[in-house]
Amino acid sequence: MEGLVYKVQPYLESARLLYVYTPVGKKTLLAQGSQKVNSAQRILAQYLTHIEFKDQNKSFLTLTEAKIKHDFATLKTDYAKTKSAAVILEIVDQLMIDNVNHEKIFQEMMGALTSERIHESSLSFGIKVLKTLGYPLDLSPDGRVIQGISITKGGITYEDEPYLSDLDIKDGIELLKLSVMPYQELMPIPLEILNRLKTFILKYYQYHLQTTLKNLQ
Repeated sequence: MEGLVYKVQPYLESARLLYVYTPVGKKTLLAQGSQKVNSAQRILAQYLTHIEFKDQNKSFLTLTEAKIKHDFATLKTDYAKTKSAAVILEIVDQLMIDNVNHEKIFQEMMGALTSERIHESSLSFGIKVLKTLGYPLDLSPDGRVIQGISITKGGITYEDEPYLSDLDIKDGIELLKLSVMPYQELMPIPLEILNRLKTFILKYYQYHLQTTLKNLQ
């Protein structure tokens, strides 16, 4: 079984609890002795680490026969990149419940984390999983004159509608790109636009899902 460690918690004197997202959902692993400096599991039992382990078909199990598949070292050594990656893990932690398509979400998560543009891919992930969470953004135009994008409406606003736009057309185009382009094909977005998109997604999650993504603040 493979999974990504999205949260780590000290447990008893020298162990850690690893909260791991897998293609079949969330699992909690007990990593015995992993707080010890000389423990072979110390490196495995770290936040934002893609691991492989023996599955015992239980939600809570002891970490055995484990190895690292990807340590995401380039993300962990850059604070800004780590914070962007943390947006993805925060969504998984707070919003991935039992009845979602975990295999699809896991693939989306790994695609976003392995993208060369983590700042853009983390926002792309946040937009793409909205459909799974039941609150998709409707960014398909219907032929009328577009005014912008509305959080309240959950999509495109038109000139003949009463909705206020939270993004203008220019920023809305960048939002559309994030919603449809593969993670590995994302292009860099200017910082000022990226920040506006972050604020939009933060407020969208607050309004529709009653969830504040702290790593977008």
